[in-house]
Amino acid sequence: MLFDGAYHTGQRSIRHEIHNQLLDDLRKAGPFAPMQPSRFPSVKQLPAHILALDGVRGLAIILVLILHLTRSSYAHTQSILLNGVIAFCTFGWAGVDLFFVLSGFLITGILFDTLNGPSFFLNFYARRFLRIFPLYYGGLAALLILSGPLGIHWHGSEFILLGYLQNVPPFYAVMTATASQYTGHLWSLAVEEQFYLLWPCIMFLVRDRKKLMIVALSLAALAPILRIAILLTDGLNVEQLCYKFTLCRMDSLLIGSALALAIRGPERSRILKFAPLVCAPLIVFCVGFDLWLTRSTLDVQRGHFFYSVGFTLLAISFAALIACVLRPASIASRIFQNAMLRWFGRYSYGIYVLHMIFANIYTIGTYPRLYLDAKLHFKVMGVALGGIPTLVITLVCAWLSYRFYESPFLRLKRYFERRSEPAPELTDARDGVDDTTHANRPISA
Repeated sequence: MLFDGAYHTGQRSIRHEIHNQLLDDLRKAGPFAPMQPSRFPSVKQLPAHILALDGVRGLAIILVLILHLTRSSYAHTQSILLNGVIAFCTFGWAGVDLFFVLSGFLITGILFDTLNGPSFFLNFYARRFLRIFPLYYGGLAALLILSGPLGIHWHGSEFILLGYLQNVPPFYAVMTATASQYTGHLWSLAVEEQFYLLWPCIMFLVRDRKKLMIVALSLAALAPILRIAILLTDGLNVEQLCYKFTLCRMDSLLIGSALALAIRGPERSRILKFAPLVCAPLIVFCVGFDLWLTRSTLDVQRGHFFYSVGFTLLAISFAALIACVLRPASIASRIFQNAMLRWFGRYSYGIYVLHMIFANIYTIGTYPRLYLDAKLHFKVMGVALGGIPTLVITLVCAWLSYRFYESPFLRLKRYFERRSEPAPELTDARDGVDDTTHANRPISA
């Protein structure tokens, strides 16, 4: 009993000491001291910059480069191995979808983390302007100046591109063939800009994390429904609408957004745990099933499976890939921290904007391929080696652009610093990723 009494007396003494310490802290802080947010104990804080996400972006741009720099007739051959290589190259369009999911994930994380901060809209849009617009409009200006030597006939196409409307019906019909040759890949930038225009407003109005997840997933579910309706309607331009129209592609962006919101809540540990079980099987299923359905052609982008529900399933698999990368010390995280992948990711925006411009200049993108084909009498080698000059020039120019043209604009971001303050339910995983990891480059095929 004496031991019990001494024990309880000691406990009371400890509690009394803690109580007095708390009172002292409150007196020092004053009556207007901010309350410290509580945290879910099972949820760890994400680092400000996740290197592996640069590698994910690098993979996305490499897939796009493989698609565009190995352009050919995509015809079947007698070789099973060669058919497989062709199929892999044509599936490079999926790099755009990976960009979409990553962009939705990063942008939504940034927006949610700064919901309660000052100048929410000003800081966000100013930083997007400084990252995206200089190279986009600088590239358009260069094409306008060089229209004569490049043989580009605009006929109003330039105004559509200036407004990021090249993916919107009926504006895409205004685009001329020669203008599309050099700028057709920029449709995915239009998708993202339209997303940036609307999604921050929705987040600002809804604010609550769980409600935002419901909104994101509900809107994402509408996209495959709309694509199926288009497929079932005669006389519509299926590729322009199902593949490039923002309302038909918003599921990829919003699934990434839902992931960003989910890992900022108690669901994070479960999502990271089960992500590997979803990622690889779903990617294999999407590719394999579409190839089986479209075995008369190797252009997997054209399959009705993707135009209906395939884009959505692929987006889920890419979201699972991002979740795998977020797992500490995971194999996926180590793979995507590879220096080469991160280098491509760092300069991916410039690579994306510039590569199709150089690929369509005859002396850079076309002549080397034709010359090698004629000399080697082996079309596969001509296609493979013919893209090397375009690749080298693109990488060099993207690096120079980032170093000497884009960087001065990026330094102006310091005048629009984000100030993250605890959002209603952001008490467990603060500040998911800095926008230096933002999918700024995108995207498209």
